[in-house]
Amino acid sequence: MTAANDFLHFLRSYLPIILMPPTGLLWVMLVGLIVLKARRRLGIALMTVGFAGLFLLSLPVVGGALIAGLESTESMPGEIPTPTAIIVLGADGERTPDPLVAAEPGPLSMQRLAGAALRARATGLPVLITGGSVGRDQPPVAELMGTAFKGVFGLPVRWEETASENTCENAKFSAAILRKDGVASAYVVTHAWHMPRALLSFARAGYPVLPAPLQAEVNEDNGIYDYLPHTTAWLRSFYALHEWIGLMAYRLGACEQSPVAAATDNAGAG
Repeated sequence: MTAANDFLHFLRSYLPIILMPPTGLLWVMLVGLIVLKARRRLGIALMTVGFAGLFLLSLPVVGGALIAGLESTESMPGEIPTPTAIIVLGADGERTPDPLVAAEPGPLSMQRLAGAALRARATGLPVLITGGSVGRDQPPVAELMGTAFKGVFGLPVRWEETASENTCENAKFSAAILRKDGVASAYVVTHAWHMPRALLSFARAGYPVLPAPLQAEVNEDNGIYDYLPHTTAWLRSFYALHEWIGLMAYRLGACEQSPVAAATDNAGAG
């Protein structure tokens, strides 16, 4: 059972990084190099595709366009009660060399905490942080973020959801916690490029939320610099492609509708 769980954890955590562009394009080039002697045309074609893909994804204009195409501030359809809580979606965690602090929130998680802190101070609403472990022998991201929220931002955390492994489970498990405490709706804090998948997940969970996105892409015209390769463009492209693929998978049924949502839909249809 442990081996099966480890394999599933590998598939969820590492396979996307290994196979998705831009890293996946390196494998395409490697295969092209391997078959070059036996299948010259195929080898050249694969290496050309890999190189062209890497080059395009390294351009700020391409990475920015992929990210900007995802960003959404649209609310869920229908009437939504006034939110009485704030949900912060966990993102990344990372190990540290300090033996007293084995792991800490990553940069994406800290950005979301900063956005949640602004909203929490402005509204006085209680905060739920959701996110399970992203690495073997690491504490859940929600715990890491909760510690940082209290220590860095000086704000309390009412709930920590530590079992979820993806955005779909973030929504389902958070909704269950908040319903139990009589919270009818909440703000959801995440990056703008992650918001479409987050809203879809909460819709499938049958839980109404209002988006509170952060870091929307700014399409500034930087002239020639938009067309020169830069490492940050690869990172943007990776995040964007990860979200586009995840959003497509969720729309095709990877994030199934919960019984609560199905009952709500059936009642509405009747």
